[in-house]
Amino acid sequence: MHVPVGRSADNRSSEDAEEMHSEIVVQLLSRLSELKKKPDDKYINNFRSYVAAISYSAWHEHLRRRYPQRHMLKNKLRYLLTHRPSFAVWEAEDKDWLCGLAAWGKQTKALAGSRRIQELRGGPEASERAGLSSHDLQRLDLASLLGAIFKYAGSCVNLDELVNLVAEWTAVQDQTPQTTIEEEGEDPLEQLPDPRPRIDVELQQRTYLRRLWVEICQLRPQQRAALLLNLKDSDGGDVVSVFPIAGIATLRDIADALVIQPEELARMWNDLPLDDLTIASHLGITRQQVINLRKCARERLARRMKPYQV
Repeated sequence: MHVPVGRSADNRSSEDAEEMHSEIVVQLLSRLSELKKKPDDKYINNFRSYVAAISYSAWHEHLRRRYPQRHMLKNKLRYLLTHRPSFAVWEAEDKDWLCGLAAWGKQTKALAGSRRIQELRGGPEASERAGLSSHDLQRLDLASLLGAIFKYAGSCVNLDELVNLVAEWTAVQDQTPQTTIEEEGEDPLEQLPDPRPRIDVELQQRTYLRRLWVEICQLRPQQRAALLLNLKDSDGGDVVSVFPIAGIATLRDIADALVIQPEELARMWNDLPLDDLTIASHLGITRQQVINLRKCARERLARRMKPYQV
């Protein structure tokens, strides 16, 4: 991916990660707040899948906004790959998107093709390896360029690597001006409307979650375990994941609240929420005792959290 002029790759990656984390947390908190206010509304079927979906969507939208020219080029290439019978694009088992000639079939690895793609990068002289001059790069349409690339690669290639190569060949780039905020005066970003929820709403949501975690930690150990190990949404999906995602509690914090080692929590993490019999076995008590403990925990939390309702 092209890194805008005037920014190091490390700085940009750090900014991207921080921006994405904030965006995802805001969307998640907003959705949970909506569910709380309208419990009969459409619920989350699978919490982990929901988080993965909003993460992918947020990242895709971030790339579209930050690199509009590259995004447009990628859409054009996708269109060609899906509408020309000689081309094909497909999703591999590792979730990477691969592409190539339809005659090759849906190969699962792009190692050889990736090496050949890299050989074509580095300026007009590199394109000559595929039989294309700098004049050819200017006059040929995208379909012809793809045909030449696939012929040289000899096997499928990663879609993003293909986009990077074609962007280089066709001089497609998204550049950020090198001038600083101090040179320009007022930051132009401050003039744009913020699409996120108001900061007071976001802070209120975060405050509620932080207070909820504090109250959970004040429960008796077995009450905490009965509650956290079975914390789920209306469709039975895990909800305890919201605390580390929102930055409220780390996995170690959750393990400490459960009075277990982090390694033990890691082993059971993908199985959450646990059923009452499993929790009973873990705590060395009966299933009914687990139910009673959780009931008492919920009643205490309902009383203690009433002043903090969002």
